This record gives sequence, structure tokens and C-alpha cells, in this order.
Amino acid sequence: GRPVSTRRDMTPTATTALVLALTLAHHASLAAAAGPRVIIVGAGMSGISAGKRLSEAGITDLVILEATDHLGGRMRKHNFGGVSVEIGANWVEGVNGGKMNPIWPLVNSTLKLRNFRSDFDGLAENVYKETGGVYDRAYVQKRLDRANEVEEGGAKLSAKLRPSGQDDMSILAMQRLNNHLPNGPASPVDMILDYFKHDYEFAEPPRVTSLQNVVPLATFRDFGDDVYFVADKRGYEAVVHHLAGQYLEADKARNIVDPRLQLNKVVREISYSGSGVTVRTEDDKVYKADYVMVSTSVGVLQSDLIQFKPRLPVSLSHQNT
Repeated sequence: GRPVSTRRDMTPTATTALVLALTLAHHASLAAAAGPRVIIVGAGMSGISAGKRLSEAGITDLVILEATDHLGGRMRKHNFGGVSVEIGANWVEGVNGGKMNPIWPLVNSTLKLRNFRSDFDGLAENVYKETGGVYDRAYVQKRLDRANEVEEGGAKLSAKLRPSGQDDMSILAMQRLNNHLPNGPASPVDMILDYFKHDYEFAEPPRVTSLQNVVPLATFRDFGDDVYFVADKRGYEAVVHHLAGQYLEADKARNIVDPRLQLNKVVREISYSGSGVTVRTEDDKVYKADYVMVSTSVGVLQSDLIQFKPRLPVSLSHQNT
């Protein structure tokens, strides 16, 4: 896997992001013949993709509420010294496997974004000492093999856990069960390897990373182990803009001008019942619809920045912790 601060990948299961559909009660009133009204919270990859799928299904009475001043979410470029630098997603993860990652043809064929295959196989011979020089390759490889062995054991354990997530545990807890770094990494080499395999991969330490959600990582299991680094002046965000332009109105410069995309709308409260849903934003605006789809990151949901009324079911809340 790769990215997060700069390596967070963009795949249908990224992480990076959750699409939570609050399916209203079993007896929720269906919308009029024109189709249901839908609010989408978030204009990142998940939110824009959700809007596209709804539009393709004939559901066009929708509004997308985005907290920032741009669409794309974590896929965003920044001009640094005249060069476009990604400050979010940077890799296409999961390529050349049994199934086709739907992001890959968009990047490589449709948009032809400049990209390069990343090769991390030489890790053991490229771990540097703080004082200069590199650590002995054989020693680093031995520690890496042990970490991989523990991860394989974690995958077997993860497969035995209930899908509900009720038995889930942290990566650190799994490591302790395997008597591996029970108190966290202590030596410089173990610190580097642990960071590379976990913090660098998921943007969070093993003590808070869900075993069930990342071991094995569905992206690689489903789409392959190869990863490609996107380095194009248009930015990785071009993928989101491309998808948005397929159903949202754009001007001649291909900027999205569709009134259904509302920027700078920070959602603070979502009230839902059998009769519909009400979404309130930080600027005291109120939006009503039949359904809401929440595409914010898991981190946003964990922080309780959005208040759900009533609170989310325990099963969903547990999966977000």
C-alpha cells in the first residue's frame, strides 16, 4: 500500500474514506415519481462517485455539500516553485492483479496522467543509520521477514473474526499476541520497519489501526500488488474533476459550476427518521431530503464533528472506531 500524508491511495475501497448510506427506516416514505431527493456529504472521490452512480440511475435531485473550497477531497495538488506537488493522494494502488482497479484505466488511459511504477523491493538494503551508512542488509531482511510473518498470522486471525467488527482489534494487539514488538519498536531498524509498514501506509500508528480493515488489505488482494506514482502537472485530482464533469454542469474551462455542488458547507448535524433527513451546516443552512450519503473520512466520523440524531447504530459506530 502506499500514501497517506503523501501516499494515501485512491481505490474504490480507500481508504482513505467511507460512504455511509443512512438507509432510513423500513417504512421510509418514497419520493415522488421524479425520484428521491438525496444529499451527499463530501465532494471527494467517494462523494463524487456516489453522485455519478445516482445520476446514472436517474436520480438527479441531489445536492453535494463540501466543507472545503474545492472538490477532490484528499486528492489535491499545490503549486510549489512552479511544480504541481500532491498534498494528498499520490499513488494508484492495486494494479496488475486478477481484477482491474477502476481507477487505473482513468489515470493511465483516459486521462493519460504521467505515472511511474514504484518498486519497494530494495527496502532491506536501503535502511540508513542516523550516523551515516546503511544497516547490514541480512539483519534488516531478518527483521522484515519476522514482521511479514507476523502480518501473515494477523491475516489468518482477521479471517476468523466476525464480519460485524465486534471482535476487531488493533494491529498492536495482534503484534502482542504474536509476541512481536509487545511494547512497540525499540531498535532503530524495528522503528523504521514498523513505520514503513504501518504509519507510512495508513497515516496512523499500529495502536489505533484496525486489524480487520487492513489485514489483508482489500486493495492489493483484489487488484494486485503493484503501485504507480502519479506525477502530472494536472494533478491526481484530475480524476475527480473528470468524474464530476460527467454529470455536473461545467463551464468552457471545465470548471464545475453546477449549483448542486455547494462548497464551504461544513455539516454539523444530521437528523434522520422514517419521514426523511435534515442536514444542518455550520452557516445555519438547513437541507432536507429523503436520503443522505455520508462520504467523509472515518476520522471525521470518529471525531464527532457531525452529530447524528438519533445516534448511529452501535454496529456502525463500532466499525468506525
